[in-house]
Amino acid sequence: MILLFLGNVAVASHIVGGEFELLHIQGYQYRLNMILYFDDIHGEPGAREGWVQVGIFEKRSNRLVSLVQLPLESETNVNYTQPICSHGELVTERFLYTTNLTLPPEIYNDPQGYYIAWERCCRNYNISNIYSEDQNSNPRGTARYAGQTFYLEFPPVVKDGIPFVDSTPRLFPPLNDYACTSRPYYADFTGRDDDNDSLVYSLVTPLSTHTGEPYPTDYIPAPYPYPPVQWRPANPFIGSNRDFSLSNIMDGNPDLSISSNGILRVTPQIPGLFVFAVKVEEYRDKIKIGETRRDFQMLVVRGCAPANPPNIVGRRFQDANFSNDNPLSIFFPNTTLDDQRCIVVRVSDLDSKNPEDNFTENVTIKAVALNFNNQTIQNIIPQLNGATLVNGSTADFKICFPECPYINGVAKIGIIALDDACSVPLTDTLKINLIVEPPTNNKPYFVIPPTPSEDPITVTLKEGTSMSWSIVVKDDDLNSITVTEKPEGFVTSQVGIKFVTQQNNGTVNATVTWDAFCDIYNFTKKSEFAYSVIFEDQDKCNTIDPISKTFNLKVELQNNASPTIMTDLTATPQRYINGITKKIYETLQFKVTGSDLIDNDLLTLTGKLLGGNYSDYGVEITPPVASNRGTATQDFLWTLKCAPFDLSKKIDFDFQFVVLDEKNKCRLYLSDTVDVSVTVLPPDNTAPSIQVTIINPTPETSGNEINTFVRTPIDILIRGTDSDVFGQKDILTIDMEVVGKQRPEGITFEPATGTSPLEATFNWISNCSLITVDNYKDKFQFRFKVTDNRCFSSKKDSVDVYIQIEDNKSDFESFKPPNFFSPNQDNYNQYFTMEVEDLQTRQITNILPKDNCFVQYDGIRIYNRWGKELFQSKGRDFKWDGNNQPAGTYFYFINFTNKEFRGTVTIVY
Repeated sequence: MILLFLGNVAVASHIVGGEFELLHIQGYQYRLNMILYFDDIHGEPGAREGWVQVGIFEKRSNRLVSLVQLPLESETNVNYTQPICSHGELVTERFLYTTNLTLPPEIYNDPQGYYIAWERCCRNYNISNIYSEDQNSNPRGTARYAGQTFYLEFPPVVKDGIPFVDSTPRLFPPLNDYACTSRPYYADFTGRDDDNDSLVYSLVTPLSTHTGEPYPTDYIPAPYPYPPVQWRPANPFIGSNRDFSLSNIMDGNPDLSISSNGILRVTPQIPGLFVFAVKVEEYRDKIKIGETRRDFQMLVVRGCAPANPPNIVGRRFQDANFSNDNPLSIFFPNTTLDDQRCIVVRVSDLDSKNPEDNFTENVTIKAVALNFNNQTIQNIIPQLNGATLVNGSTADFKICFPECPYINGVAKIGIIALDDACSVPLTDTLKINLIVEPPTNNKPYFVIPPTPSEDPITVTLKEGTSMSWSIVVKDDDLNSITVTEKPEGFVTSQVGIKFVTQQNNGTVNATVTWDAFCDIYNFTKKSEFAYSVIFEDQDKCNTIDPISKTFNLKVELQNNASPTIMTDLTATPQRYINGITKKIYETLQFKVTGSDLIDNDLLTLTGKLLGGNYSDYGVEITPPVASNRGTATQDFLWTLKCAPFDLSKKIDFDFQFVVLDEKNKCRLYLSDTVDVSVTVLPPDNTAPSIQVTIINPTPETSGNEINTFVRTPIDILIRGTDSDVFGQKDILTIDMEVVGKQRPEGITFEPATGTSPLEATFNWISNCSLITVDNYKDKFQFRFKVTDNRCFSSKKDSVDVYIQIEDNKSDFESFKPPNFFSPNQDNYNQYFTMEVEDLQTRQITNILPKDNCFVQYDGIRIYNRWGKELFQSKGRDFKWDGNNQPAGTYFYFINFTNKEFRGTVTIVY
């Protein structure tokens, strides 16, 4: 098995492969390991994370159950099969992240099980059979990255209320090897399972990741599904003529495959770096209970030195000549002596005659079990299991078998000869079909006649009674007898079963007692029980050949009349009561009555809101739990208030009331139920009303229109009223919007909130920002709104006020100042002034052009003919009496901010 990096890679390219392990410690304590294989040559040191955060998910729903942090515990190098073959091309480290954790049975009990996942990018960028590209190399972000999702499935920790203990497989440690083109390559992927579960191996498409970010911040594991890697198409430049896929992983001949028991084989044809993944499925009692995955990388190189495989033959120990039979069939009767229960194998290798190999070849042998599992099979190989062949010599090895058979029937064993070829040894296998007759042993038996004699023993007991059975088992060899109880889906002590044994000189006296008392166990949950007692003698070879006694036990429960339940909402009992509607702020009140007038038993009456709690919605129940003999009642009172409801999501509320007859100690669950369905509607609501009062300027009409000049104060009073008081007074809100325009400057308005009557004020002193040289007026539409907060039935009212702001137009064209005055004390035309009196109406008018936002009056100056200033004023109402100047012509200058008028005025006496 090959784990390595190849070529010059970017800093994110560091993942070689890895897997999870979940190992049982005790109780519900487990140890979670994550093993990551790291490229020590090309991997960036910063990619050595000090801890990782993995997610545990429920398989049924993909719900994240828990986040677990695994600190880095150790870093070790991955070894080579043939260290002498290594030239430093591959240096892989094994990172072990681990922690202890508890899997509580009240959480981890879903029958479909759970899975653990962790994602990280990136794999090597030089992989031949999948796309694994550096995203930084493509500024457009279209690079096809390849990360790895570490994935493991495990079963619940309890099944049918019984603890279910499982440790996931521990996979064979990977080797830092490489493969050679056109040369068969093999690897032993077999794992070890602490529970002796069956393991089935298969190749699967490796998993990538949801993101190509090598160091994601705030990483939270994502649930299934996980994206697969993308296989590359055929590439004639490297010699591949077929698209890569799960059925063509390396374009080998034959291509990469793995046997169901974990032996990986391939004869590669093209060099390169190839990714593949192995799935190991775990079975117990022919039912799959979990799986784990490991990703690998295999390097294939050209130019490996030629080599011949070794050759192995065998013979029975008593035979004179070696046999060419393969398999070699051997039978040893139980009378065979220990040093005669043997075979001899001979190993040769043509490379020991090759001068390029210095006429020497190192060979070793090992044993593998082919049709059974046995961790001690290597014990049959002699301690000196290797030899150096010189000039075509051979090596003989004596292999002896134990007197106890490995299995009942033919045990198939492989004796493998291995040479020292690079990078992995070439092999030859001698298959042995072995039958070992076990030592004579008498099977234990039930004493005749057994008590009782039938099998299975089928008994029905009335609740409250008990029964005992005596069992006597004897072994004529006087072997010790192991006795095992096997309950099917229950704990014996919890259901009242007791088992007592006494053993002496190969005889077991056992007693099974069943106390079918429901104060020990609630038989309403389970009333039928299958139970076996197994007897196995401890013979010399621990041959599994037990005898058993099976019990089919059943409880007959007592008779009892069922109670009844009804409400005063209907005249007769009904199972479902529908059609009840209530509006918010109304009250729903009724009585629930449970009865058992036949038995007059003790009753318990309870109620609940399906999908919620009484306290969440203000439901009052008196008493909360009603208990009484014969009759039990509850009063239901529900005053519907607005706060807890969201009628956009839920308007139907279902209440369930149950009366339970708890007459006897067996807790017989006799009950009756009534469901009351209530539809909740919004409350009645009268819309609020709004009125406005224009305080300043005083409106010319009773309408809501104001025409005024810029800088003139505007004051409006807004008043909102609401007549709703049932349940609670509505909360009103007064607000304002400017229709079709942005809100102008100078407005003072704050929304008001409170109960009716509610007032708010609007104040505005406009400014010149509203006026342009082309338009001396602007009109605004203000909408004042009042809204109530009546629960889920909010209503509103509004009123519009129109305000037109104008500015004076400066009429300079028609401005004609007076050109003489007569200060002769006759009170007529006495002054030079701009205030002109209408002789008919006696109304005085100032004829100066009016100020506006663009032009303002700035004053007047009067000079004599020699340029001496005689008068100046800033006021529009100036009056010049001549200052006793002589009659004649005088010059004046009337100034505005951007305009000046020059003229003459004559004093006439």
